[in-house]
Amino acid sequence: MRLAVIFVLALSIQILFANDQKSAPEQSFAEKMRPKMMKILGEVWTVKLIGADKSVKTDEVPMPVLPKVIDDAKSTAVYDKKQDKVSIKPEVEQKYNYAFIREIFEATRQTKPNDDEIGKLMNVLSQGGSREGVYRSLVLDSVYAGMENWDKPVKKNSADFAVYFYNKYLGKTIVIKSLEGMNLFTLKRLVTEKALDMTDAFGDEHRGDLEKWYANMSADMATKFPSVWTNVTRKNASATYHKMWASKVPVQHVKSEIIIKLHSAFNSML
Repeated sequence: MRLAVIFVLALSIQILFANDQKSAPEQSFAEKMRPKMMKILGEVWTVKLIGADKSVKTDEVPMPVLPKVIDDAKSTAVYDKKQDKVSIKPEVEQKYNYAFIREIFEATRQTKPNDDEIGKLMNVLSQGGSREGVYRSLVLDSVYAGMENWDKPVKKNSADFAVYFYNKYLGKTIVIKSLEGMNLFTLKRLVTEKALDMTDAFGDEHRGDLEKWYANMSADMATKFPSVWTNVTRKNASATYHKMWASKVPVQHVKSEIIIKLHSAFNSML
């Protein structure tokens, strides 16, 4: 019965859709029906029947050439970084930091921080500590080490995404077989670490390329994991929108978004 309904609906829409092509350039009947079809039939069948939503563009920003990541434990480049060109007023930054701490806790540990934990990390940030540093303190301690011993093996969907992300955004090739037996909490930490290394590799002089890289990644995440995001900015599938956002915030804010998005995406595949 369901297939019969879909067939009749498809035939009717195709006829009306063909007629729409001959009329004035306004929203077609098919596009007007898209929201209802998404609700009734789901995204897969809707796209099969009337095609993808062409009003949603995710490739508006060209991907930059990926820089070479220098993996040198003796490198002192981290100490040579210039002061960020973009800054935020301390009183505003404090509000953003509070929200960041709550989100980073939930993304990495899947739990809410208590008042004491929030206070300690807020103190770290107020004294000049970085968001990246806060993140590393959460995934390199004994609590997260314990989570990496949980019985949470990497599944096919998370392995496929890791292979895709490594290839497109890190310029590296890995095989799914190499991820067999790995704990998912370990995988998401490693992928995030490599993404942060790529962020640093762009350097201060190529911030524009970093923004392009981030914009494409964010648009991609919005498209691949639409149900994960509640924040309207993260739900936006426009790369242009994300590039504009990245150009107006400190690099540490860009890094914290990368961290939260990657961990949250992998969490949805537990």
